[in-house]
This record gives sequence, structure tokens and C-alpha cells, in this order.
Amino acid sequence: MRLLRYFSAKFFTLAVTATLILAAIAEVLDLVDNAGDILDRGDGLAGLGQYLALRTPTLIAHALPLGALAGAVMTLGMLARNSEIVAARASGRSTWDLYVLMFPGAFVLGILHCVLLDAVLPKTEQRLAVWWAEGPAPKIDADKPAWLRLGPDVISFDALADRGRRLTNLQVYERNADKVATGRLTAREARYENRRWTLAGATHVSWLKESFNVRTPADGVWETRFRPSDAVASLTPGGMVSSAAAQATLQGERVSNAPASFYETLILRVYAAPLSAAIMLLLAMPAAFINWRDARSARYGFLGLGLGLAFLLSDGLLTTLGGTGVIPPAVGSWTSIIVFAALGGAMISRMERGMTRPRARRATPALSPEPHR
Repeated sequence: MRLLRYFSAKFFTLAVTATLILAAIAEVLDLVDNAGDILDRGDGLAGLGQYLALRTPTLIAHALPLGALAGAVMTLGMLARNSEIVAARASGRSTWDLYVLMFPGAFVLGILHCVLLDAVLPKTEQRLAVWWAEGPAPKIDADKPAWLRLGPDVISFDALADRGRRLTNLQVYERNADKVATGRLTAREARYENRRWTLAGATHVSWLKESFNVRTPADGVWETRFRPSDAVASLTPGGMVSSAAAQATLQGERVSNAPASFYETLILRVYAAPLSAAIMLLLAMPAAFINWRDARSARYGFLGLGLGLAFLLSDGLLTTLGGTGVIPPAVGSWTSIIVFAALGGAMISRMERGMTRPRARRATPALSPEPHR
């Protein structure tokens, strides 16, 4: 039990440290790109602090898999340097035993990753989007209106204010069950008060056959399930939402600003992505064969790093393809995890067999006696 706590705590500490360092580097680069826009808001250091607080969770979530990989390689390298792996092998422990000893650290990292993806990021990304939109240079302008889908209808607006409670240049394209446009509702402004929308400067145009192009005033209450939070969500199309919100969107209970495949992939990734820490630890296990007295054994550490980076690349690519509907969401979410888990397991088993296989000794040639002179 003490050995389990020692190995897992060492890995967890180094993985968290590497994650925070990577997130800090990404934060610096992000500030270099956005510091001018942040300071233009006139909030000074308070604005920078608020931006950092809202942006940091996203960067930590993105850096966590790579941090787990770096932490695993560093942990195994330090254990090898201190001859602790040699001592563990002398006591009869295999590489798989070392993986099991470090797995609790990966499990805790996975839980933290899951909490970030499903509970923290949806809120911080939404608040950051509102913070940007309410500045002097909002992220939505008349050249790039926001587009949403609510049931069969399509909604667009040019700008928002007051945390989504006031919309400018609202347009609602009404469609029937066959997704054929039947009319258009336009409004100069829409305000959300007392849990309902009120339109100003609104006109409804019918596109039905019996009343084609008939215009009627539409000022007043707008009956809809559209909410200010849905308007805010349009600021981050393809952004993180909770699995419950994604499920509600697929059932038509919430506004959609992305294809259905995106929400299906997002639900699957909430459960698949946290496994990245365990996969990274598995792929880094060749570093357990590092021998500090043999410079050639450093290739095992580079092998683990290379496999981990290949996993990140393929996992990100397949997830993107699944989210855009190019491949089934389940394939995009789970393929890399399954393939690299099998690859890592097979590689460790092969290396274990190679280490335990006795080497054939060279036959020493017999020395012939020298002839007498």
C-alpha cells in the first residue's frame, strides 16, 4: 500500500506540475495575441485578471493529456535514475506492476479532466463569451451574424447585450416539418423581460401559397422557447457544453448552433477524453527500461514521447472528423483510445518478454596448442 501511494503520488505531482507549466506557456502566448483587445476595454489589470480566470480552465483541460505524458516519462526517468525500478524488479515486479502502481494517479487526473470538461468549461467559456460581447468591440457584428436552430426554425441576430437579454436585428426563418420556409419574422430589437421576449420594429412576412409576401406588424410578445443563454451560446459555436445540455439539444429542447454529430461526439468525449491520462501513462511505460549507465536506453523515453504525441494527433483528428459528421461520432471518439491502448499493451508485453528471454552465449573457440619448436 505504501509503494502504491508513493508511485501514484509521484506521478500525479509531476503530471500536474507539467500540466500547469504547459498551460502557463499557452496562457502567455494567448495574452500576447489578445492583450491589446483586453486593454482596449479600459478595465486595466482587472480586465486581464478576469480574462485569465475565465481562460485558464480551458488551457488546463487542453494541456492535461500532454502533461500526463510528460509527467509519466519524468516519473519513470527519476525512478530509474534512483535505481528504484531496479529494486522493484529485484522484488519480482514487472512493468505491468509498475503501471498498476501508478494508475491511481492517472485515475485522479481522469476525474479532474472529466469535471473540467462537463462542469467547469461550459460555464467559463460562456461567461468569457459574454465578457467579450459586452466590450467596446463585440465578437458579433453585422458582417457575421449569429445563426441558431430552434426545432425546425432558424434564428439569426447581429449583436447582443445585457448577457443575451437584448438582441439587435433579429431574424426568424419559420419552417414546416419538411424544412420548407413558410415565413420570416424580422425585428429591429428584441428584449427579454419577465421571462418573455418583446419585439420592437417587427414585421412578419408570410411565404405560404395562399398569403405569399403578405406583411403584418409583429410588435409585442414573441412566443418562443429561445432564451438569453441560447443567444450567449451562439458566441462560441462548437464550444463546450455539458453532456446534459448536449443531450437536451439532441432532443430538441435547447437551441442548436452546431450539427447533431457535434453534440453526439461531445457526449462521448466527456467519457472518452478523461481516459487519455491512463493511455498516456501506458504509452510512456517504455521509459521504465531506461538505464542511466547506458546512453542508448534513452531511446525508450523518446519512444514513449513519440507514441504519446501520435496518440494526441490521431485522437484530435478523429474527434474533429466525428464532430463534423465525416465519420460516425463513436468511431471518432473511441478509435484512437482503443487502438493505442492495444498498441501500448502489446509493446510492453513484447518488451517484457525480450527482457526475460535468456541470451544465447557465444561459443568460445578452443585454443589450439602451439607446436613445439
